[in-house]
Amino acid sequence: MHKLAFIFLIIVLVSCEANKGNSNDQKQTTEKLAPTEISVDEAVHNFGQLKAGEIVLHTFVLTNTGDSDFIIESLETDCGCVTTHFNEQPVKPGETTLIEVEFNTAGLVGREYKTIEVLGNSKELKHLAIFAQVDNELIDIKY
Repeated sequence: MHKLAFIFLIIVLVSCEANKGNSNDQKQTTEKLAPTEISVDEAVHNFGQLKAGEIVLHTFVLTNTGDSDFIIESLETDCGCVTTHFNEQPVKPGETTLIEVEFNTAGLVGREYKTIEVLGNSKELKHLAIFAQVDNELIDIKY
């Protein structure tokens, strides 16, 4: 029984180390790229008045205004209620890419402001934001 547990532990450790190598390779690839400039058509989007439980979508458009390829390494949000989708392919100078943002208002109430950080090889860190006024019949907060 102890031999079986030991073998299982070794397999888990080896697989974790293999995954670490892959993520480091991706980071090194992004770090080797020259920093570039990107612009955002609309950095802040207002969904307006929403009811709790609604799921809404918005697409942000980023343009590579620099001289080298732009690669989005990851997108970080400040809430689990926001999910993002993006194309992992390099964006050539002058081309655009889309970032799709899904906002789930379940359990939220009042003024909601959520941010998304675009991490990649841009010269400046880009921030996107969404906000909405969420009405929730189950929670009644007076301002």
